[in-house]
Amino acid sequence: MGNGIGAKRHYETSIDRLGTALGAGSLLGGVLIVLLLLSTGQHALAGLLAGFVVGAMFVAIALTAVAGPIWLVLHALGLRRGLHAALVTGLLALGLYAGAQGYGAGLFTIAPIDTRSWLLGLALKTVQSLVVALLAAGIGLAMWRIAYRPAP
Repeated sequence: MGNGIGAKRHYETSIDRLGTALGAGSLLGGVLIVLLLLSTGQHALAGLLAGFVVGAMFVAIALTAVAGPIWLVLHALGLRRGLHAALVTGLLALGLYAGAQGYGAGLFTIAPIDTRSWLLGLALKTVQSLVVALLAAGIGLAMWRIAYRPAP
């Protein structure tokens, strides 16, 4: 009954479910950006709203341009389970967030003013990156649940 190497059951999707999943993932990504803004001390409603809108747009772009082709390959290989979706989105978010923390120059760069507490700063950025990756994995799992249904 299960074809492919990753699914015990055969999962199917449709273009309308994919669109709904992309929209839900984008909105959940916007919520993740708002949580990140709140964690940095941003409490102005206009700033949070702008962060949500811009964050949701950039998450939609990332999901379409980066995660989409990877997920298409996994789908073709039969790796269509929720665990695969969570791993893909979590690892991509980890890479993107860790890269953004290093300003494109490395994974975790610490400003020269922080040299006395370098290890503490490195630990904080590592934990932040892992939390973002876990939240993104949850978003991927939610998107998978919306997009895929077991075949009859």
